[in-house]
Amino acid sequence: MATTLAELLHGGPVTGEEVDRVSDTLIFERDRPGPRFLKFAILLLLASAIASFGLLSDSLAVVIGAMIVAPLMLPIMGLAFSVSLGDREGMVNTLLVSLAGIAMAVIIGFLLTLPVAPLLNPREIQQIMNRTAPHLLDLMAALATGVAGAFALSRRDVSDTLPGVAIAVSLVPPLANVGILLAFGEPTLASGSLLLFVTNYVAILVTGSLVFVLMGFRHAALAPFDPRVRRRALALATGVLLLISIPLALTSHRLIVASKVALRTNALAREWLGDSGYRVLSVDAETADGSVKLLITGNGLLPPRHQLETRTLPLLLGHRLDVKVINAESFTIDGARSLNEAKPLGGGQAQVSMPRT
Repeated sequence: MATTLAELLHGGPVTGEEVDRVSDTLIFERDRPGPRFLKFAILLLLASAIASFGLLSDSLAVVIGAMIVAPLMLPIMGLAFSVSLGDREGMVNTLLVSLAGIAMAVIIGFLLTLPVAPLLNPREIQQIMNRTAPHLLDLMAALATGVAGAFALSRRDVSDTLPGVAIAVSLVPPLANVGILLAFGEPTLASGSLLLFVTNYVAILVTGSLVFVLMGFRHAALAPFDPRVRRRALALATGVLLLISIPLALTSHRLIVASKVALRTNALAREWLGDSGYRVLSVDAETADGSVKLLITGNGLLPPRHQLETRTLPLLLGHRLDVKVINAESFTIDGARSLNEAKPLGGGQAQVSMPRT
């Protein structure tokens, strides 16, 4: 049954030649850095620069471009492949390459941000903040990406899906984000981005290794690799993955609670406002200080505030509710009236609303 499953996943039996092909694709020069590592370093530096500029300019399209250029998936999948074989030398090789890539991405993000750090506020840039609070869904996506990456790299007939795999998981952007946030003096936010990268790294490593094992590469390998190395490496990676799941679960719980609070606050605020002439603009329950921000706009008299307090106090669970009211005034300009002046183009009336805080 195991052989049948391996052949089904790989599209045929795995041979020693196939093991060498995948190894040559994923394992860098074993003796010393050479042309392959130089190409990897150049592409990674460029991808890190692209990611940094995309994050700072709040451009998702540019960040996606950096994901496609970034070659960091290769040493991670190389480590997964080496773990599946029990190849100690290959594990050290790919781990060192990936660590070098991690350092390069963080440094590039840091250096490129220093000149513009006084001009920007990272907390107002969505692409930066999106990568500071990873949760369990990020872990699930990374686990699936590891399966897809190993499957695509081990089969010749689906290698064209690799760009999509690179986009599916975020590797270089969170690393560049770490450097960016350190340059802004935000170590707490930077630790969140680092956690996102570590989550993706370890998840890809674990599921990628398992896929290579299931495909039968360890049985087809000609070199006498030590199975104890494989078991220890997989156990260590799985243990780290379980540890990472704890802060991810806590973040997920916090986001779920914040979402529920925001939805209920929105509904209660709408009931409170009724037909008063005011309406809810936004509710934000994911603030840095734990408060709930309610923004409303309109004109006239607000309903009694104690009614809102009575409705929301049981919901806030000790959090503070900050209500900001934008008073909107309106006036009319009569374009048909002419006081000895040239008649303006397009007569009629123009309704102008002028918000005032």
